[in-house]
Amino acid sequence: AVVSTQSTGDSDDEEEEFDANAPAPDPVEAPIEHAAFKLRQETAKYHEEDNGMITAARKIAQKFQQMAKYTKGRREILELGSTDDEPLYMARGSICSVTSEKSEFSSMTDMITTCKEIIALTKQIQKHADLISKNCPDKRLVMSLSNSMEPMGMLSQQLNIIASVKAAACGKYDESAEVEADEMLTINAQNLMKSVRDTVRASESCSVKIDSAGNNLKFKRR
Repeated sequence: AVVSTQSTGDSDDEEEEFDANAPAPDPVEAPIEHAAFKLRQETAKYHEEDNGMITAARKIAQKFQQMAKYTKGRREILELGSTDDEPLYMARGSICSVTSEKSEFSSMTDMITTCKEIIALTKQIQKHADLISKNCPDKRLVMSLSNSMEPMGMLSQQLNIIASVKAAACGKYDESAEVEADEMLTINAQNLMKSVRDTVRASESCSVKIDSAGNNLKFKRR
């Protein structure tokens, strides 16, 4: 199914179409894009109206997609190498600002800002999930929801640290440290988006058990 996202003023809310039936990006060649696609597939199952969790989850996927483009563009620049007489960062101006044309980021600052935005969005999801778990009478489903969202806090903290490490490596023109940070970012992004996806699923299961008066989120399937 092709899902349209309506604009609400946010840069991630510009009207766009997402084809949930399209082939997923290769999990080996594009692991972050693959995880983001899977999360978008999950959010595309629901209408976003009256459901802030679905909106937040969709934005997280989009922001990680943007981040993946940026890191891919920087990796391509790093792989170009440099000469003995002219280091790469001198030859390219400031390497921290050189990215792929497809990237929506212009500098490392944009990436750090996006990481902070993702962290804020995960907090929104946790807040919604906490309220659902308090109102759900089914203890088994509540436990499942708790287990799904538990890794989110730790992974969000790690994301903040990884972004700082990557920025420091870029500032020092330390290519090996930046590559290592990219590897950590990939693992973090995959795990964080999996936790978000699992939390969305568990939240819907809990919401079915909650009467309309106590349910602050409406999981309306498309």
